Amino acid sequence: MTAQDDAPLLITEHELIALVALAGTDAALKCQRLFRLDHAAGAPLEQAGVSTLLERGLMTVEADALVPVGQAASVAAALAGADTWLEIALVTPQADHVYFLFGSAEGALILSLSKYGVHELRPLTDAEGMIVTAVEMVNFYLGAAPDGRPAAATLRRHLPDGASHAVHVKADPDGSLELRAGDDGSEAVPLRPEDLDSSLRKGLGLQPA
Repeated sequence: MTAQDDAPLLITEHELIALVALAGTDAALKCQRLFRLDHAAGAPLEQAGVSTLLERGLMTVEADALVPVGQAASVAAALAGADTWLEIALVTPQADHVYFLFGSAEGALILSLSKYGVHELRPLTDAEGMIVTAVEMVNFYLGAAPDGRPAAATLRRHLPDGASHAVHVKADPDGSLELRAGDDGSEAVPLRPEDLDSSLRKGLGLQPA
């Protein structure tokens, strides 16, 4: 996948499991845990994922080895080398949205989860692009409010050691914003729209508080 691709790559949970297993790195296994796929991981679904990837032309066999090709090659590389992970949960009057952004300085992806098990993957430029995209999404759903208000967003930055930084933003019906950092029940504070980017970065531990 490249940053110029317009159409998302549709990928099933068993195909993700197969690509994680093929990558075999700690980073890929962390992605699997974050995507809530540990309960489904294992030989039957992994083999099913290999079969459909082969059928779709997203995997080939070279010298008895399975090799992702095309868009799947970029997905496998991002899974294998990921060192930055963001989780976004958006709650609006019309729907709930869950996204995972993962990757490194070499390339990143955004995974849009579907309750039907066929998810969408789109490319991002790099780890910094993940942060920019996350801020844009929060600003869109809470500011432009295509699904209406009140609306809320939770951003969670997962660290390699299992710890995380979380920040919660809520938009009231009148459009006013409030922010709460962490999961310790700290008091929400008013947030100006122009401070959204810097406040989210601080809450995620990406710049000094």
